[in-house]
Amino acid sequence: MATGEETVTLWRASSELAVGSPLNDLEAVVVALNGAQAPYLQGITPPSGIVGRPIGVGEFIPVEAISALPPEDSRIVTVSVDPLHVPIGLNSGDQVDVWSSSQDTQSLTPPILVLSGLTVRQVASDVVGTGGEIGVVLLVPVAQVPDLVQAIRSGVIDLVKVPAQSQVAQ
Repeated sequence: MATGEETVTLWRASSELAVGSPLNDLEAVVVALNGAQAPYLQGITPPSGIVGRPIGVGEFIPVEAISALPPEDSRIVTVSVDPLHVPIGLNSGDQVDVWSSSQDTQSLTPPILVLSGLTVRQVASDVVGTGGEIGVVLLVPVAQVPDLVQAIRSGVIDLVKVPAQSQVAQ
């Protein structure tokens, strides 16, 4: 580091961090980036949060890759969904509405909105169920878990992505 350069403390991963994992196994590194440190987590206090995209060993932690820890009154629920009932390109951090339709294809009963504005923790499109379903991991308020479980057991589930301009912080 040249004399007069301003140094900052950034955080980098000591091991690979997977999507949805807590922000841990980090090390503080003092660097001089000449003003280019803005996109990275800074400070002397270890940060907390959930990883929103994979982070490699030795990579500085981007601010945009971290989301807040889930509320204590929430649970993580995996929903098995037909790939044609999930928006293409659904990613962790997106918000979705959960709709349930009758399993009877002849039914005239309209779909019902089960839950609105749930945060996607992970989309496991590489893990396929026996019927070709993919797993979508959702962050669900504890009081609404029974509604979601009932809908999963009794109907066909559709996940509808909430556009960014319509999303509400949770």
